[in-house]
Amino acid sequence: MMVAAWTTSALAADANDWRRTAETDLDAMHDILVANHPAMVVAKDSAPFRAWLETGRVEAKKLLPAVRDELTYFDLLRFYAGGFRDSHIGAYWLKDPGRLKRPYIWPGFNLAWAGGGYIVTDHPPDTALPPAGAQLVACDGVPATALAHDRQERNGQDLTLDSQRRRHAFWLLWAGEGSLFLPPLKACTFTLSGGGPASSYALTYRPTKADSRPAPPARAQFGLSRWGQDGWWIGAPDMASDQAWKRTLTAVKTHLQAMRRARTVVVDVRGNTGGSGDFAYALANLLWGADMVNAGKPDLGPVVYRASRLNRDQLAAYLPQMKEINVQTGSAAILRRLLARYDEAIAAGRTTFTEEAPGRNQPLRPPPNPLRGQVIVLTDGACVSACLDLVDLFLALPNVRQAGTETDADTIFMEMTKAPLPSGHAGISFGHKAWVERPRGSNVSYHPTPGLSWTGNPADDAGERAWLAKAAGATP
Repeated sequence: MMVAAWTTSALAADANDWRRTAETDLDAMHDILVANHPAMVVAKDSAPFRAWLETGRVEAKKLLPAVRDELTYFDLLRFYAGGFRDSHIGAYWLKDPGRLKRPYIWPGFNLAWAGGGYIVTDHPPDTALPPAGAQLVACDGVPATALAHDRQERNGQDLTLDSQRRRHAFWLLWAGEGSLFLPPLKACTFTLSGGGPASSYALTYRPTKADSRPAPPARAQFGLSRWGQDGWWIGAPDMASDQAWKRTLTAVKTHLQAMRRARTVVVDVRGNTGGSGDFAYALANLLWGADMVNAGKPDLGPVVYRASRLNRDQLAAYLPQMKEINVQTGSAAILRRLLARYDEAIAAGRTTFTEEAPGRNQPLRPPPNPLRGQVIVLTDGACVSACLDLVDLFLALPNVRQAGTETDADTIFMEMTKAPLPSGHAGISFGHKAWVERPRGSNVSYHPTPGLSWTGNPADDAGERAWLAKAAGATP
């Protein structure tokens, strides 16, 4: 009895420690954003940020009584960060990531987002489970839409984007041990694909298995390859791998004349979650030539930087990391000039400084398009940040179409700053500059060109390639 009493007391004390830690780090997240985020000092697209900054902290503090360990501590921080609906604002773990692996259980079947509803996916025959094709109506009296809000939007997902609904539907009914947002459900009602009244099914949770989880979505593979009889395929799964980009750009340069004569060039950015937009311009300048890119690129307008010591020091840390491609595009020189602007603004006590958009040097007439065929940008729901910069640029150039599935979205607040929180367990990331006149507004995604939407299995790479050849009129 003495051991049991001591254990209970120790667990209660540990839970109190995590609650205090969560509250301290939550307040620090708030204060870091106030002192360093550009939405505090620009009007464009800043209203949602400012509204959640305070109300979100209040809502997060209501969750403090449920915090009892490091997993629920991080749930709370992620709830606050996710409420900004800004893909560049996030909480990240600083300790051993294995400690955040939460056990999950599932009800023996999964869901997919299709046709505006949550549909049961194929599963082994079992009359205790809703049949494949049945549509979720409600669980425990909560309608499907509200259920998704409670279990997924409060857990950091943005379900205003169809791409995120598709990506996260699979796990809607899963439960996480001790999760603030994913408790087990008792019963759900479904309408069956053949019609008739809704049917109720009791949920029986069980441990997950290898086949419980979906196959990972297809991802681009870095490099240049031939595609069919008269096409080329450029794989770009990220915007950060300097050496991989160097090899890819070298290959494009080697085969450039053949690519310019080709019927189709595919730029595959599936799985690309961003990095540096310099790579997009390096590729476009090769394919079309710098004059055409300069004439056609979107006019992003001026950039407003939030002048703070934290943002300045974060930018300075990038300088030693500059690689060959970045040097070729002049990024190192630009960064040094920005650091001087930061130092000047901070010394003068200013909270911002503005970099005007560079002049276009427009030619007397647009140069002829050197590419004979079409360019297809193949996207999926992972595409965000610098990947979206690539899509911005390429869709502004001649004879380019988007295929695949809807992209993710971001805000006008870009270029990452990271800062540890007082506990040392986690940190916060956010954008430190604002594209106040960017043509694409905050949280606007890109949808494929009509007729070029892939509705098949996200994991079926071969199927998607074969479909694209037919849909785009390419020669297989």
